[in-house]
Amino acid sequence: MIKVHLVGNAHLDPVWLWRWPAGVGEAIATCRSAVECLDEYPEFVFTRSDMWLHEQIEKLDPDLFERIHEYVKTGRWQIVGGWYIQPDCNLPTAESFRKHMSISKPYFKEKFGVDVTVGYNVDSFGHNAMIPSFLRDEGYDSYVMMRPMAHEKELPASLFRWRSPDGAEVIVWRIPRAYTAWQEDLTDHIRASLDVADPDIGHVMCFYGVGDHGGGPTKKQIKWLMDHKNSFSGAELVFSHPRAFFDAVKPKYEQLPIVDEELQFHAIGCYTVVHELKNNMRKAEHGLISAEKALKSYPEEAPKDTDVKITEAWKKTLFNQFHDIYAGTSLASAYDDSRDQLGSARDNADEIVNHVLFRCMRHLSEDKYQRIVAFNMSDHHFKGYLKHEPWFMKRSFDGWMADEEGNPVPFQRIQQEKVSDTKSLMLWPGNIKPGGQRVFQLRTDEAPEMPESDLETSENGISNQLWKIEASQGNSLLKIIRNDGTELFDEKGLRILVQQDNSDTWSHGIDRFREPVVGEFNLKSVYVEESGPVRASLRIEAEMDESHLSLWARLYNASPHIELYIYMDWRQKLQIGKLVLPLNGKIDNRLDGISGGYVPRPQNGQEFPLMDWTS
Repeated sequence: MIKVHLVGNAHLDPVWLWRWPAGVGEAIATCRSAVECLDEYPEFVFTRSDMWLHEQIEKLDPDLFERIHEYVKTGRWQIVGGWYIQPDCNLPTAESFRKHMSISKPYFKEKFGVDVTVGYNVDSFGHNAMIPSFLRDEGYDSYVMMRPMAHEKELPASLFRWRSPDGAEVIVWRIPRAYTAWQEDLTDHIRASLDVADPDIGHVMCFYGVGDHGGGPTKKQIKWLMDHKNSFSGAELVFSHPRAFFDAVKPKYEQLPIVDEELQFHAIGCYTVVHELKNNMRKAEHGLISAEKALKSYPEEAPKDTDVKITEAWKKTLFNQFHDIYAGTSLASAYDDSRDQLGSARDNADEIVNHVLFRCMRHLSEDKYQRIVAFNMSDHHFKGYLKHEPWFMKRSFDGWMADEEGNPVPFQRIQQEKVSDTKSLMLWPGNIKPGGQRVFQLRTDEAPEMPESDLETSENGISNQLWKIEASQGNSLLKIIRNDGTELFDEKGLRILVQQDNSDTWSHGIDRFREPVVGEFNLKSVYVEESGPVRASLRIEAEMDESHLSLWARLYNASPHIELYIYMDWRQKLQIGKLVLPLNGKIDNRLDGISGGYVPRPQNGQEFPLMDWTS
């Protein structure tokens, strides 16, 4: 006998084909409907995730919140997920994944006395390989997902153990047909669950309830299930919830198959659209991480109500990680809201950082020279290049830079945003320990001898002792040559292809963009834009049809680091641009950075989202 755990739920998109105020209305109406069903049908159990939804009910309808609270106490309103929202599960940083839980789990514990232990992202478009580790760290033992579905990724079973690269494991149930059901007759949903049942396990889940724009289980669906409890041979239908299901299958844990790879992909187009949102999101995340680091490093300088301000800023950030927002698949007007919300979060973070650091600098001793104080608000050692624009009262600075020990530091004057004055933005190398600071002096006494730079420039190229970068001709935009004379790329060189793209916003049904190439960007002009002791920069202008791009290739003194920066004014319709880096030689192995770790991936033309790096 197979026990079918009937999971009544209401998938609710707070933003999708509507803006967030409509999502708030959905939340209230859906929860009110669910409570009415709980009132009328004593057997019925309702499952709901997301702190955001419960928080809206608490603020806007306290009476409804109290009714929910009573049903949570009796076990008939089941809370799963325990995250702020159901986010995209590839793009957020590891810090964001952890923040979803560290903000939300205490909320559910405080308001309802519930420790949420079932992870729940049923509509996200793929799941990065470190999620089991994030879940285990916060006390979860199980996870519910649906995408990629069976036709998108073959798995050994719908119930399995998912293992992350660091060895953490959770039990996972992949929903076999859908998390929603609009029809009264649920026969097809139940059959789909029975089709993937393992008789030796003896349990499956079947999700039902109107969703996307909220709604939840209808009274007709509940009544139909009650009337058809014994209509399926060899099966027992029970109103249930994910926690009960996972508890029931735990005794069979050791015999469950193991999946030790990422659960990908459903919609690769989501990782290329609405670039502005993705850029704003990363700025908000890193701004808040920096603010928290500043407070941890200098707690005595914290402004009042800082904890509340940071938490509220994180909530705005996490809300916009909802899978239909972050993926770029919502209404265009919804992104005006996202821009405002993420801007507010970043502004709060910047205000806290600057408050703390300016208060720290008041402790500096007097000095006859102007100083630049650089802070590293990160958990990682910083080794790179610093930029700052000191104020020189409109006169040129002809002095030198020194570190704390008085050693000379090479610097270079580069162009800042304004063009009405001489170059006054300073660029120099620096090392700063995590949470630490460095003080650099701008001295006007006699300068010591500065170390020589290995940077050189020519009419259409730049070089150092390790690399030479030259502009190419035609479609190949530039060549990168090693110091032994071999080229980094094949004879086609670095280029940007333009392909037809007739897929939808999600790019459903494809795992790579393989439509015909309709053109390439052609080089129009070349400039050596910077030449100095720290950095040399080559700027290339290229065009295709009405679209234009600027590409900056930069080398640094005695450094293997190559920096490429591309700005594109894109005017093509139903087409995509693809940066092609055709490395010389065969690539045997590939590792891609993901949130909190890395995974090996095939070099076969398939599209994958990255987190920060690939090698």
